[in-house]
Amino acid sequence: MINFLSQQAATIEMLKKDNEERKAKEKTQQKDEENAPILGSRLMLTQGPIASAPSPGPYGQPNGIAPQPTGFRAF
Repeated sequence: MINFLSQQAATIEMLKKDNEERKAKEKTQQKDEENAPILGSRLMLTQGPIASAPSPGPYGQPNGIAPQPTGFRAF
């Protein structure tokens, strides 16, 4: 019983130490991310197409996105 409680106490201390180290590492990583420039390896979802694609016919879109079929017919 005493051995079991000793092991539990050692495990709890080890977990506390690991948790503090992880928190410190995450804090420094967050500071690095805040100070890093946005451009680079990060994916910018709102950027859009970088270069305009050539128009695929008379009804091509200038941003390179083709119109989607909706089933609507004007006539």
